[in-house]
Amino acid sequence: MKKQTNNDFNRAIATLFSVPIFKSIFKNGSSDYFTDKIYQFQRQININDNSTVKDILSKMYKHLTLNYRNEYVYKNLIANKLLLERHNLNEATLINELRVSSSIADIVIINGTNTIYEIKTELDSSDKLRKQVEDYKKISPKIYLVTHHTLIEKYLDLIHEDSIGLISLNEENNLSVIREATFNFEQLNNKTIMETLRKDEYSKIIKEHYGFLPQVSNIKFYKECLKLIEDLNTLDFHKMMLEKHRERTIKEKDFIQSTNTPLELKHICLSYNPNKYEYENFYAFLKLTF
Repeated sequence: MKKQTNNDFNRAIATLFSVPIFKSIFKNGSSDYFTDKIYQFQRQININDNSTVKDILSKMYKHLTLNYRNEYVYKNLIANKLLLERHNLNEATLINELRVSSSIADIVIINGTNTIYEIKTELDSSDKLRKQVEDYKKISPKIYLVTHHTLIEKYLDLIHEDSIGLISLNEENNLSVIREATFNFEQLNNKTIMETLRKDEYSKIIKEHYGFLPQVSNIKFYKECLKLIEDLNTLDFHKMMLEKHRERTIKEKDFIQSTNTPLELKHICLSYNPNKYEYENFYAFLKLTF
């Protein structure tokens, strides 16, 4: 019973670190659900008098890193360590949960190329990994599997004959490269690449390359565009995709890099991509006391 109670508590804390919860905070500077959970778990979190929301979130996040390393912990480390600490945001960007064929890539970082990071936590199954990897190879030449250090041998066995790299979450809650990924362009696929683009993005590519757009009904437009896309050189089209993905820019680069934006919440901010007004609501909420 105690284990179940702990698991319920862990899952409840984990749900707070999500874009849907913070959407209300960005929009309105408040969240009844978030506030209710703080009061509900006040004793377990050991909230001191006059603790700010920022202090409480920091305690919650630390609790997750020690007791319930869910997907968000990994995503946030990737955002901090592999994007914000390494790249200029004028040249690089991050896409969260990009659909690729029948799979969803956890994180894609676009810089010189597009690198996919597939997360397998201690809470995850490896059953879909092979299918996921085969899908990702259709749009990205560089793929990393990110997992806990206790699962290194398991996943090395699963990807031992592949170009996939392996990164581990180590005992210090940092990321360590166990095996570098090697570039593999052989399985890039024009149709799958096109499916990662929005209608306006692939339309611009066609217009820029061919000088025209298909003059057909909306129902037939995608099919006719696909015919034109499939005639493009795959490596060239991959570069065009990178350009369009890179144009999905972060609205407020100074805010995401500011120390006012807690390290624990960088991934949420990157995923939601708030404007200036929403950041002001967010910062005001972080200063509230309980």
